[in-house]
Amino acid sequence: MTIMIILLVLSACCGTLLSLAFGSDPIWWFLLRAVLLWAGAFVVLTLLFFLVLLIISSAVDKKKPVTRVHHGYRRVTAEVMRFILLLGRVRVHAEGIDRVDTEKPFLLVANHRSNFDPFTAMQAFKGTELVYICKPSIFNIPIAGGFAHLCGFLSLNREDNREGLKTILRAIDILSEEQTSVAVYPEGTRNKTEKTLLPFRAGAFSMAKRAGVPIVVVCTEHTEDVAHRFLLKRTDVNFKVLDVIMPEQFADLHTTEISDRVHAQMEAYINRSERN
Repeated sequence: MTIMIILLVLSACCGTLLSLAFGSDPIWWFLLRAVLLWAGAFVVLTLLFFLVLLIISSAVDKKKPVTRVHHGYRRVTAEVMRFILLLGRVRVHAEGIDRVDTEKPFLLVANHRSNFDPFTAMQAFKGTELVYICKPSIFNIPIAGGFAHLCGFLSLNREDNREGLKTILRAIDILSEEQTSVAVYPEGTRNKTEKTLLPFRAGAFSMAKRAGVPIVVVCTEHTEDVAHRFLLKRTDVNFKVLDVIMPEQFADLHTTEISDRVHAQMEAYINRSERN
């Protein structure tokens, strides 16, 4: 929102000044010209803004491990995500956030339908720092890859068990020592099928179990519609916290039991929502 306001103010100033530069004209023509120039200035400034982000991102050495994350990178990333949602006419309806103690770390688990899912979570949990566990290809995306690295997001290579274990252990350290929340999609990949949910990878829940943090169970709906409606039509995305499972509630459970419980919760909610 901050980025959008800044760009709008700068665009309005540019549009007005450029319109004044054309000399005296009837007021209606002056206003029309100012609006057209404002729109053009907004497009140009937005493109320049993303060009700056691209330059910063391109300079990032992604092979160099991030040992200390500057919180400013996460704030900038969250603002950019919100800006993109505004540009794309995406409205996030968050429900149940008040059930989560955002002052303490937690493991966020959610269904995965779109690349816009993390954008939605960042919007719903404003002010909460989330470290995402991503597939390696995310870090190759222009702009997004560099900032994901700067934010301390973790790459999980599911084809290399040793590297995968290192990522899980790093996530446990982040939850336990850095007091930063971690988000993961236990399906492991986007669900592009007609199924309600893909099978869960139970290992994702070992992070909460070993770090002793709550599991925040979330369901996101309609993010799969954002890409083909972007800019053209408004998309209403639902983001609902289904449950907050405290550590004492799963201390004696195996990770597969926790996984089955969360999968059943999500599946029941999605099926009920589709019927309604």
